[in-house]
Amino acid sequence: MGKTKPGPRANAADKPKYGSGPLMRVQKQFRNAQGSSYQVITPQSLHQRKIVFRTDNLSVQDRPDVGSNVFAPPHPDSTPHHQAPPTSATEHAFVINTAANMRHGRQAGREPPQLLRQSTEEMLLPREPKRKALFKPSRPLQNSDQINSDIWQTILGYCEPQLLLEAKTINSGFHRLLADRSGIWRQSRQIHFGSDMPDLPHGLTEQQYVDLLVGRGCQSRNCHRERIARVCWEFRVRLCSDCFRSKVMRADDLSPHRRHVLPYDLNEGMLNREEIRPPDSMLWDLLPQAISDGRRYVHPRVVTRTTNTWAGWSGLRSYVFLRSAYAQLESAYLELRRSNPDNNPVIEAWIRDKHSSNMTIMADAEIIDKWRRRQQLALSDPVNRLDRHDFFAERAEDLSPPIDYRMLDYMAAFRKALKVDTPPTERSWTILKKKILPYRSQAQQVDDFNLLMMQKPHASGALLDRFVLLREHRFDRKRFSGVYLPEQDFILELGEKEFVRCLAAGVADEDLLLLCLKNVFDEYAQLSVRPSGLNFDGTTGPYCLSLDDARMIVHLVMEKHIASDSQRGSVVFRKLKCRGCTRTDFTKTWSFEEAFEHMLITHAQLVGEGLEFWQFAVPFPHSGAYWTLRRRRGEDDTGDRFPWYTVPWPRCLPLVPFHQDVCKMDKWHPAVIEPFVRKESPPSISAFEGRRARLGPWSEADFPENLAFAVKTLTSSRLDGLCQMKIALRYALDLYMKTDEGELVPSMLFVGFELIRSANANFDLRFKCGACVAEGTVDPGAKQVKYRLPYDALITHWEQRHEEEGISWTEGLMHLPSDSEVLVLMTKADEKLQSEKDAARVREEKLAENVRKRPRLKGQVVIQARLARDAFDELFEPTSTSDRVYHEGTPFWR
Repeated sequence: MGKTKPGPRANAADKPKYGSGPLMRVQKQFRNAQGSSYQVITPQSLHQRKIVFRTDNLSVQDRPDVGSNVFAPPHPDSTPHHQAPPTSATEHAFVINTAANMRHGRQAGREPPQLLRQSTEEMLLPREPKRKALFKPSRPLQNSDQINSDIWQTILGYCEPQLLLEAKTINSGFHRLLADRSGIWRQSRQIHFGSDMPDLPHGLTEQQYVDLLVGRGCQSRNCHRERIARVCWEFRVRLCSDCFRSKVMRADDLSPHRRHVLPYDLNEGMLNREEIRPPDSMLWDLLPQAISDGRRYVHPRVVTRTTNTWAGWSGLRSYVFLRSAYAQLESAYLELRRSNPDNNPVIEAWIRDKHSSNMTIMADAEIIDKWRRRQQLALSDPVNRLDRHDFFAERAEDLSPPIDYRMLDYMAAFRKALKVDTPPTERSWTILKKKILPYRSQAQQVDDFNLLMMQKPHASGALLDRFVLLREHRFDRKRFSGVYLPEQDFILELGEKEFVRCLAAGVADEDLLLLCLKNVFDEYAQLSVRPSGLNFDGTTGPYCLSLDDARMIVHLVMEKHIASDSQRGSVVFRKLKCRGCTRTDFTKTWSFEEAFEHMLITHAQLVGEGLEFWQFAVPFPHSGAYWTLRRRRGEDDTGDRFPWYTVPWPRCLPLVPFHQDVCKMDKWHPAVIEPFVRKESPPSISAFEGRRARLGPWSEADFPENLAFAVKTLTSSRLDGLCQMKIALRYALDLYMKTDEGELVPSMLFVGFELIRSANANFDLRFKCGACVAEGTVDPGAKQVKYRLPYDALITHWEQRHEEEGISWTEGLMHLPSDSEVLVLMTKADEKLQSEKDAARVREEKLAENVRKRPRLKGQVVIQARLARDAFDELFEPTSTSDRVYHEGTPFWR
C-alpha cells in the first residue's frame, strides 16, 4: 500500500511501455475507489475527434437526494440499469457531476426516480441539432431597447431618408430618438442626395425638410391622395392639383376693399428693363408667390437677390398666393393700423420685417426648385439611353430588308425600350424585334408622309394630285358655282333627318354631335342602293363616305340649327375628347376639325400595338403653315391642315363626349363597333323634395350666420364648392322665408360671405353670372360666363346689366347647380366615397394578419370622411309633401 507503482518507464531497456503516444494518468471515477492507470491518448486534431457528453448521471431535477440515487446500487426489485456501451479509442467521454448529485453520497435502499431510469442507449442516441431561431416579420427581434441610442444614431444616419420616415412610426423609442437628434436626418439626406444639395431652408427643421424631399401624399388635411410628390417650395407644402387650385388665389380674385396699398414702397428706386417704374407695393407682395398656368403649379416667382426685390412686375395674373396666408396677413395688417393709426415708423418696420423674411423664403425656394429640376432631369435621361439607341439601330440595319433609324423613331415599342436604364443585350434586341417587325409597313407610311409634307408647298405626287382633284371636285365647285354634287345632297339630307330625330329624342347636348354622325354612318351602311360619285381613293362608282362628309354635316346641318358661338354651341361643338389623350390630371377638349388636326400632328406619328392613328398620315398639299395648329389672325381659314378628302370615314370615330372617361376605354380601332354610351338624363326629382330646413344654433332670421353654419357643415364632404354653396343658400333662405323680416338685401349676403371666409379661407367665393349663363345668347367668351368673378365684381355686373330686367338677385345672381343636379352630385360623391371606405376597411383588417402590409398614409382620412347625405340630413329633415316650402316647377337656383 505504501509503495508507489512504477512509472511507465519501469522496464529495464527504458522502452516506453505504452508506445510513443502521449500519456495521461487517469484516476478512478469515484473519490473512494483505489488505483489509477495510464492511458495512451491518440494524437488527433480537434476536428477529427468526437466528443461525447455522458449525460446518464445528470439530473434535471433540483432535489437534495438525487445525487445519492444516481450512484447507489440498483434495488433488487428495480429494473436493471444497462451499462453504457464502451467508448471507442477515438472518442472522449466526459462524465458530468454536479454539486447537487454528489452532496449526499450513497444512500442505499431507495428507489431512483423514474426520470433517472432512462437507458443509457436511449440517452446516447443521436439527436437533431438545434437550429438557430429564424425571426420572421411575424416575430421580430425585440431588442432595440437594449441598444444604446448613440449606436442607433450611427445606424440610422446611414439609412435612406424614406426609411427614417417609416422608422419614426415603429415605436415611441424611435419616434423620440428621431425627434430629438436632427443630426440623423441631416446625415441621411447628405449621404443620399449628395453634399451639393441645398442647405436647410430658413424656418424649417431637418425632419420637415426631409419630409418635403422624400415624403408622399397631399398634405391637405381632408385630401385622400397618397402618391403626390410635387412640393410647392415657396409655400413649403405638398399639394395635389385640385387642392392647389382650391387653396391659392390671384390678386384679381380679391375684392376691391381687400386690395391694400402699402404706405412703404418695397421697390423704391427700382426700374425694370423697359425703364418703367414698378407698380405700387401691395399687401400680397409680402407673401410667397408661385407662377401657375391656371390649373397647376409651375415654379416659384423669381426674385432679385442683389436688391432683395421681385424680379418682374408684368403678368400679375400668373402669380398666385395662399388664400389662408393672405387672410392672416390682412388681419394682422388691419389690426396694426388700428392700433397705430399715425405711427408710420412702426408699420414701416413691420413691413420691412415681413418683406425680408419673405425674400429669404423665396430665395431658398428658387434654389431648391432648380436643384430638384436638375435631379429630375438626370433621372429622366437614362445613362444607357444612347448605347441602347445605337445598339438597336445597328441590329435593325442588319435585318433583311433593313429598318432605317428614322423608322425606328416612329415605333412606340422602340421609344419605350430606350427608357430602360440597363445596358443593351441580345436578349433585349430579340424581344424588341418581335414587337417592331409587324409594324414595318406602317412606320414606312408615316416616314413617307413626313418626307412629303416637309417639301415645298404644292409639291407633286400621286397622293397630292388626288387630293387636289377631290378638293376641286367637292369644295371649289360649291364655292364658285353654288351647286352641290348629287352625293353631297344625299348626305346632307340624310344628316338633316338624323339630326332632327336626335333633337326630338331629347339627346343631351354633349352627345348630340357624335350620336348624329354615328346614326348617319349606320344608316348609310345599310343602304342597298347608293349614289354614284368620285370616292376618296380616286375611283368612280358607288359612293364611299369620307371625313369631309362628316365635317360637312357638322358645318352645314348642325350649325344651321345651333349657333356655334352660343353657349349651347360651345357644349355641342367644343366638348369633344380625343381617344389618344389619356392624361388624368388635365383634359383638353376640341372641336371636330381641331381634334383631327391634333391627332395628325400628335398621335399619327407613332405605330405599335393598339395605335391606329397612323391611318390619317396621308399626304396633302398645304399652305406652309401645316405644322401650326392654331390659325393665325388674318390667315385664310380655307387652308387645309388635314387630308379630309382622301381619308375614309371610319366606322368608329376617335372621339368621345366630354362625360366619358377615355382612361377606362379600350384602345381605339377604326373598324371596331362600340356601343354609344349616352349621358344619363338628370332625374326630375329635386334633392329638397320632401325636406325642410332644420333649425340650427342660430335663429331663423340670422341669414348670414345660417349660411356660414351650413357651409361649415358641408365642408368635410366630397361635394364641390358650387354644390355646397347651393345647399347652404337654400338652407339659409328656407329659414329666412319663415320669418316676417321682409325681402333680403344684398348686404346680408356679403356679411354671410365674410363669415364664410373667416371660417374657411380656402372656400372659393367666385361665381359665374347665373342670368347670363341661363340666357344662352351671351358670347361664351364673355368674362362673366367663361370665368368666375369675385362676389363684389359679380354684384357690380348684376347692377349694371340685370337689375332693370326684373329678375330677382336671389334667382339669377350666381350660376349654381339645379335642385335635381344636386341630387345627382350627392349620389355620385357618396358612391365613390363609400367604395373607397370599403376598400380601406378591408385593407385595415388585413394589416393584423400580414405585417408586410403597411398602413396607408391617408387611410384614416378616407374612413373618417363624411358622406354628403349625412351632412345633408343634418341640415334638412324629412317632411311630408304638403309641408314643402317650394313648389314643383322651375328650380329656385339656376
